[in-house]
Amino acid sequence: MPKAGARNPGKTGSPVSQDIAGASAFDSFYLKDRYGSPEMRAIWSDRAMVQAWLDCEAALAHAEAEVGIVPKSAARAIAKAARVDNISLPAMREEFDRTWNPILPLVNALRARLPESAAKWVHWGATSKNIMDTGSAIQIKATCRVVHDGLDRIERALVALARKHRNTLMAARTHGQQAIPVTLGYKVAVWIDEIRRQRERLLESEKRVLVCEFGGAVGTMAATGKIGLRIQERFAARLGLRYPTIPTKTAGDRFAEFFLILSSISGTFSKIAAAVYNHQQTDIDELSEFSVGKVGSSAMPHKLNPVASGSVVLLFRLIKARATAVLDYVHCEWEDDHRQGETLWSFGPEVSLLFGAQLEMLARVLETLIVKPENMLRNLDRTGGAVLSEALMMALAKKMGRDAAHAHVLSLSRLSRAEDRSFCEVARSDAKVKEFVSRRDLDKALDYRSGIGLSTYFVDTVLKQAPPPPRPRRVSRG
Repeated sequence: MPKAGARNPGKTGSPVSQDIAGASAFDSFYLKDRYGSPEMRAIWSDRAMVQAWLDCEAALAHAEAEVGIVPKSAARAIAKAARVDNISLPAMREEFDRTWNPILPLVNALRARLPESAAKWVHWGATSKNIMDTGSAIQIKATCRVVHDGLDRIERALVALARKHRNTLMAARTHGQQAIPVTLGYKVAVWIDEIRRQRERLLESEKRVLVCEFGGAVGTMAATGKIGLRIQERFAARLGLRYPTIPTKTAGDRFAEFFLILSSISGTFSKIAAAVYNHQQTDIDELSEFSVGKVGSSAMPHKLNPVASGSVVLLFRLIKARATAVLDYVHCEWEDDHRQGETLWSFGPEVSLLFGAQLEMLARVLETLIVKPENMLRNLDRTGGAVLSEALMMALAKKMGRDAAHAHVLSLSRLSRAEDRSFCEVARSDAKVKEFVSRRDLDKALDYRSGIGLSTYFVDTVLKQAPPPPRPRRVSRG
């Protein structure tokens, strides 16, 4: 569990834990908040994992008591004892190293806290992976809450930007070059719409992902028989999960779907952060990260490096690198395969931690983003109006035809470059333009505001749409 004084990624002035025993970026005293968040560390810590397993054992005992298999007094005793503070994690680890079974030490430790009349009912009819996978579903459910909260925060920041900069002119860029004028609000609205699609994917996946596992040795409920169906339903209900149509230990697609969706959302975060990173280049200088307290370079005092937005991109690369393991989790041989199952121990916490750091960093970047409208207009002017070539072409096309108009405007843009003259100046002095385009239509075609198309309409359309509400979760077959 994170220490009480752990700080949030990117934030300053908060107390910092003095635990310096970490040996990786994820638990490093110095680096961990660049590669994780306190919320995700709390969900995926050893203590949280073991508590999730204990919650499963308690829920199973209660479910079996409800159908008359386990005495109710035993179920109550098991639930009371099923607290991680009652368990010696070092002793569990020692037994795990000896037995190579992760759940047997838990079961033995729990039984040791109980009278014989209750101890014999612990883990009744279950197998290790039933507990492990259901415990993972509990951790993923908690992760979902953090993700939804983070998406809310990011969307609020984006909506504020889109609303404030609905009309702020800037150059759209394709293939790294200026294309036509748009507004910053339009650019941000594109991100909002994508964030909302990602949220829909996450919400839609939860009915398949947040599912318990109880089927015994291979999933057939051979140890419990038909009453196992009733146990499964009550087991799921107690944990706030769904239950599967057919129990199995090989349904890796469920958790793989969740972590692949996180990876996809991470890609959206990276796309947004890369835009901030690129627009902060000295020669563009249209957007900028927060600057208070930052030191960009130990050698060059003038620098304000885009380290936060760059870190968001970096974290996506690290998450993407784990996608192979996530996909491999779908592949399972026979009715169980530890070569598949144990990979979750690695990629589950790691993807979640990296994603948690991304959430915090991107939210802070967007909430404190510095926008420079004057520089956006300056950059538009650098082409001398060439970004309006499409508008001029369409005005000419009414008389010349589209292909002829394209060829003619292309020649005008090349002439503008060759003679180092403004594109607008060249266009206004051209004989064919004068012949085929009225003064009024030419003024309109060479006006940045006329060139943004329906930019502001689309901003308004996106802002009018409410984000998808969380769906009520009920226990049912998944």
